[in-house]
Amino acid sequence: MERSRARSLLDQIAASDIDLLAGLPASEVTRLNEQDSKAKARLASLEQQLKLNANRHDLTSTARKQEERRLITELVQARKQLVTVYQSIQNVSPAYRLSMRENNEPLSLKQLKTQVAAQQGVFLEYLLGNKEGYLLAIPSGETPQVFRLRVSAEQAEMLGIQAGPLTLEVMTKILFNEQKEGILDLLKDEQNSGRAATQLAELYKILIPEELRSRLTTGSVKRLMIIPDGPLTLLPFEALVVEQIDNKPTYLQDVGPPIMYAPSATVLSNLSQRPVDQNQQAPRKALTLGDPDYPKTESNSSRSAVETVSSRSRYSLVGGSLPDLPYTASESSWIVDHFRKAGLETTQLLKSQATESNLRRNAKGCQYLHLACHGLTDQNYGNFFGALAMTPGKTPTDEFHDDGFLTLAEIYELNLSGCELAILSACETNYGPQQKGEGVWSLSRGFLVAGARRVVASNWLVDDEAAASMMSYYCGYLAQAEEEQQKPDYSQALHDARKWVREQKKWSSP
Repeated sequence: MERSRARSLLDQIAASDIDLLAGLPASEVTRLNEQDSKAKARLASLEQQLKLNANRHDLTSTARKQEERRLITELVQARKQLVTVYQSIQNVSPAYRLSMRENNEPLSLKQLKTQVAAQQGVFLEYLLGNKEGYLLAIPSGETPQVFRLRVSAEQAEMLGIQAGPLTLEVMTKILFNEQKEGILDLLKDEQNSGRAATQLAELYKILIPEELRSRLTTGSVKRLMIIPDGPLTLLPFEALVVEQIDNKPTYLQDVGPPIMYAPSATVLSNLSQRPVDQNQQAPRKALTLGDPDYPKTESNSSRSAVETVSSRSRYSLVGGSLPDLPYTASESSWIVDHFRKAGLETTQLLKSQATESNLRRNAKGCQYLHLACHGLTDQNYGNFFGALAMTPGKTPTDEFHDDGFLTLAEIYELNLSGCELAILSACETNYGPQQKGEGVWSLSRGFLVAGARRVVASNWLVDDEAAASMMSYYCGYLAQAEEEQQKPDYSQALHDARKWVREQKKWSSP
């Protein structure tokens, strides 16, 4: 199971601190750099033209639409060209090929059992195929077990699917469907989330073998380690319903242990072994970014045309201006107060200061990185142009690198070596296109590649005020541990923060 899991991510992590052009002839380096610069400049120019076209008064409405279609066609080609350049650099890089050959062995079962025992946890790794579904379960100190995942006739009727093996296709239908009645369809809608409780109760029985259920709710398990597969990567297991009495559901979040997620056991192990800054004299640092200044754009562009372009065009065109996030300013300030009180050097970037260039300038050497802004996903090119939306730079020397969109490709290039935790308090930062065996190509993935040891991210749109309050609670715990010079328990702190939010009546929905 492990040998085929998240191999691209492992390769990216291994290559994150190398110069991809090292070892190439000088002429080849020059040629590739020129291709990269030209592709980025072309893309930035087209996006700017597309943005300005909407308000051109020298053109008729018909002419503007024709120009828009032309620009969109060229923009699609420009994006394809940039991705091609990025891939060609990897393909010819001796350093990249060498990094893929090193440290390429998957975690052994013996090593995995040792790590599970150290966590006093239960390890669950799912494998969903075209004909069957399986679960590898390793309780701490016990013999590993493999379970076939099946859907009974009664469960199938409740979930609106066919009885039989839990395959990739069946799991997808359980979570999403055309009628918007799948579990995740309902959970994402606060008004309908309560309707998912019965389905979540049946799914709990399917995904968690009966032999393990009682352990997860008695307090004997200190950590639940989950390696999901396929559409399961988008399911928060905390929302599974353990029992339902008088139509009142008890969620796994309420009675279960803290949960850790990873695309593979090998990735989880490699991240835990990342080197820690041994310089005890160096100050501990944190950076928080929030409440960006989003441009407000009047536009007459047609929505159907703009929707063919990815995330950044939805921002700057149509009725596509991103709404402000006023609570993120408070969220950021609360976090500043917590960390400064604990003695950390803390940098705060708000409003006009919340730019890509300022983030790059200040992120290096930070143990904690907190970004409270909009997250935008792009299902094309492996989410290559998905982005965190920030304040556009006013006078950028390189328009592409300070245009207000920190793309997944740009996140890969950040230097986050030594970063213990990246908090992406932004919508859909753990969402993106799926690839079999690889998981989700999400924005959170980029921060792992860039050097962060762990990432907190979201699967869907979240309430601004609720997110701000939960992050303040979470970082308050982390800051307290820092002040006491103790190693924070990141999973337990997040678990407690979630429980606190659930206790607030207005945010009680999972």
